Amino acid sequence: MGIAMEFIIRESVTDQDKDGKAYVHYTAWNETYTGLMPQEFLDGRSLEKCIKNAYEYPKNTFVAVAEEKVVGFALYIPESRELVSIKPSSEVVAIYVLQKYQRNGIGEALLKQCIKVLPQNPIAIFVLKGNEKAINFYKKHGFKFIGKTVEQNVKGGTLVELEMVLER
Repeated sequence: MGIAMEFIIRESVTDQDKDGKAYVHYTAWNETYTGLMPQEFLDGRSLEKCIKNAYEYPKNTFVAVAEEKVVGFALYIPESRELVSIKPSSEVVAIYVLQKYQRNGIGEALLKQCIKVLPQNPIAIFVLKGNEKAINFYKKHGFKFIGKTVEQNVKGGTLVELEMVLER
């Protein structure tokens, strides 16, 4: 466990929330995916692109706030994307928590909040192959790998994501 910490989970509503989401997105990717994704691909990302993304897609986002700042977020969609193999279904698109704030129950609280509001059963999520920490986190919460992968060609290589599903 990390250091005991108070935090709240709430809908993302303010520009400060969007800016915080963008910072977490950018920083958590570097913390999480260095060594798991081609460095050339990671180097092509920028905080500015993450800010633009946060403002273009502000809906269906929960933020985790601790120490008066956004330290994590979850993005969900009630109707899953086409690449999800089981229909109808909902989808958790992303959960990221800054490394310093991990192991305090924040990721679990974000996931539970998404599960609570998502209307469709099952719920899908895609996890980067090799990201054992995330795979084990989702397994712990009842998600199962269903044998389907999705490949994406990116600068410097190919990303493989595992489709995991939670039946409620």
